[in-house]
Amino acid sequence: MSLSKARKIPTLETQRLRLRELAISDAPAFLDIHSDEETLQYWSNEPVSKLSEAEAIVQKNLDWVDTGTCLFWAIEELKSGEVIGSCTLFSIDGQNRRAEVGYILNRDYWGGGLASEALQAMIEFGFDQMELHRLEADTDPRNAASIALLEKFGFVKEGFFRERWRVHGQWLDSDMLGLLKSDYARRGGSGD
Repeated sequence: MSLSKARKIPTLETQRLRLRELAISDAPAFLDIHSDEETLQYWSNEPVSKLSEAEAIVQKNLDWVDTGTCLFWAIEELKSGEVIGSCTLFSIDGQNRRAEVGYILNRDYWGGGLASEALQAMIEFGFDQMELHRLEADTDPRNAASIALLEKFGFVKEGFFRERWRVHGQWLDSDMLGLLKSDYARRGGSGD
């Protein structure tokens, strides 16, 4: 699938997850995720407390998809059918065949390898179906768990940006990590 054909959000399945097109009906799950201060400690948005605010987040993400520069998935647990997070390929640059990765998971599901499954599905889709050359991740340097997850798949720290983001009323630094398709293939294409 070329970048120009990637506007329709395909469903991706892993052993325990379904990554599917986001819908406004996912707002209650987004409220659970985006109202939790611990989950959002490295996120660029303030916690929300109302369903209407979660609906606005979902709508904003759907609007980004409509621009053609973003693919956004709801992460659904196959066993329960519950939406437990979201993930995205965004800032898609067709000319340079690159995109950024992003993901968030309900804290109740941390530590079970589900973020790893979702990230692997996105990486493989980006490299194999979209024919991307490079993936990037902009991460808070304090977010050791996310950095470890990215490094598990071969992402390499390529840069450090001082006070790049204004989040929760303070200036925060940023680590930039990158993964080339050739490096991922050389590793055997997985995070094992």
